[in-house]
Amino acid sequence: MDRLRLRISLAPALMRMRIEKTALYLGLGMVALLFFLPIYWVIVSSVKASDELLRIPPTWWPHTFTLEHHIRVWTPKFARYFLNSLVYAGGVTLVVILTSPLVAFALVKHPSRFGDFFFRLIVATMMVPFAVYVVPLHGLLLQLQRLLGIPMLNTYWGMILPWVVYPFGIFLMRQAMYGVPDDLIDAAKIDGASTLGIFWMVVVPLVRGHIMALAIFSFIFRYNDLLWPLVVASTDKMYPLTVGLMEFIGSFFVEYGLITAAAAAAILPVLVLYIFLQRYIIQGVALTGFK
Repeated sequence: MDRLRLRISLAPALMRMRIEKTALYLGLGMVALLFFLPIYWVIVSSVKASDELLRIPPTWWPHTFTLEHHIRVWTPKFARYFLNSLVYAGGVTLVVILTSPLVAFALVKHPSRFGDFFFRLIVATMMVPFAVYVVPLHGLLLQLQRLLGIPMLNTYWGMILPWVVYPFGIFLMRQAMYGVPDDLIDAAKIDGASTLGIFWMVVVPLVRGHIMALAIFSFIFRYNDLLWPLVVASTDKMYPLTVGLMEFIGSFFVEYGLITAAAAAAILPVLVLYIFLQRYIIQGVALTGFK
């Protein structure tokens, strides 16, 4: 009898919780659909016949399935765009996961007034849009090119150089370093380990998951980058995918079949990366809220 009364008294609260949970899932489902719909439309459009792409009203599923656009788009020129994107994004990612943890380790485990000022300066640069200092960066590359005699423009290292100090990466790894116990570092010092030895043997294994999350974020951000590669690259041999896709749009005519096939191919690496490493992405998002 007591259990029955308890169930009756809790029934309105349980019903309200179920309604709220259902509404929450419906809202998340609608948001997910909103983000997934453009990807679905690009992939489906890439396997439609050319006449079906221009049909009004549009078809949500290809009536005539064809891989003609995918075959035509994979020219040596487009393959070079793809390679340039992978080299640029991969090179920046490699540099970021080497420099950001080192800087964060120095800021947190070896604090100083200069370090605090340096971190505030880094955070301040995050507030400024990248487009604001594109022209000064371009001028800096020109000066380095004249001073060192090493080509900087239209090169991979010219694209990668501005990301050697990556504000978002330093901020992310600084938050992770607060979770590394000082007792382990002190124990390594007593055992005679050097500062770099402590970093590689003690700190890096403890923040490996956060480094992986940073690598994923860095790769996705730079893989989608358009402005800086467009400024640095002056020939189509150095164009990444984001810049190369614009060449499918002519002055008087657009080949929608080719551009959708190229866009579908460009989506594939990021999609595969997200499917297999999404737990690290979620971990990285959660980490940014740690104090």
